[in-house]
Amino acid sequence: MDIQVETIGDRRIIRVEGRITFEHCPALERRIDEVLAGGPREILLDLEGVPFMDSSGVGEILRLFKRMREAGGSLILLRPNRKLRGLFTMYRFDQFLTIRDDGEPDADG
Repeated sequence: MDIQVETIGDRRIIRVEGRITFEHCPALERRIDEVLAGGPREILLDLEGVPFMDSSGVGEILRLFKRMREAGGSLILLRPNRKLRGLFTMYRFDQFLTIRDDGEPDADG
């Protein structure tokens, strides 16, 4: 799994390439904690390069969402494939998270 972070003002775009599974979550968690330490207002988690995610990955996204909400920020999921979108719908993430199919930040930021 490869994780790249791009900074645009007080936004962070986290691009993940590869499967997000139990064995990969510690590395993802460390990288997310590094990003959160910078106090971003918004995190865009780009999942275009993620072909598969297990329940550990779902848990990590939920942890990130809660931490951003507690800090007064927001999390947006970008470009999940059909399988991931179905997984997020099953867990009802679409009820409390913004999930977008495009990969560009909004024009206001």
